Amino acid sequence: MSVDKGRTNVVVKTCGIQTVEAAMAAAAAGADIIGVIFAVSGRQIDTARAQEIARAIRGPNDSQQVLLASDLHHTIDPNASASEYFKACTEQVLQDRGSRRRPLLAGVFQNQDLDHILDMVRAVPLDLVQLHGTEPIEFAEKIPVPVIKVFHVDEKFSLDGNSDLFRTFRHAVILLDTKVAGTDQQGGKGVSFDWRLARRLAEMDVPFLMAGGLTPDNVAEAVRVGGAWGVDVSSGIETNKVKDVAKIRHFVDNAKTYYK
Repeated sequence: MSVDKGRTNVVVKTCGIQTVEAAMAAAAAGADIIGVIFAVSGRQIDTARAQEIARAIRGPNDSQQVLLASDLHHTIDPNASASEYFKACTEQVLQDRGSRRRPLLAGVFQNQDLDHILDMVRAVPLDLVQLHGTEPIEFAEKIPVPVIKVFHVDEKFSLDGNSDLFRTFRHAVILLDTKVAGTDQQGGKGVSFDWRLARRLAEMDVPFLMAGGLTPDNVAEAVRVGGAWGVDVSSGIETNKVKDVAKIRHFVDNAKTYYK
């Protein structure tokens, strides 16, 4: 018996990209966001390499302007609820992604100086900033491009007591990632959290990215269970700690495919 399948609008972020080749493979596969890591990490890259990646994915004739957070906020009702605010942000950040010729470039930082972050936004340049540490939520107000803010999920995590997650007119995108038990590791180890916690956020009609232990084999189930607006992957598309073109392609395809 044949199985019909279709395409979803699930957003895919491929993170920890270190080479032009991997970036172009992710772009060709249909990734919506490419993440380059400036935080201390085995996947950390320098400014020059990030600039090479930016030039490659933008191409010589790219006219797409970087979206400023201030311009984004001006389009949203100042009294918007968290659901209304984050839905408006995610729609605007990736508006016209069906016709856009390239993915957005996100720089990932973790507990680094604000001045350093601002320098990288300008120098690369970056479309998005991801704050992956324990930075104060107000950091996002000082960054000119939209911010993806991570919230680390462990046994103590609770949506009920996490008011920062729902605060509006600061970060533009919520990212749920695993905090590895017994360590200070905040993502990047291929460890999953309970996707049913993510489903609670989806039921509040708040869009979010979900990371942690995702692979080409489990991403479709993660989206089904967690109800995420988008998924974020790094180690799950690697072989021997190097980005694997075939895994990139399979991950994007499986994240964006549904079966009837």
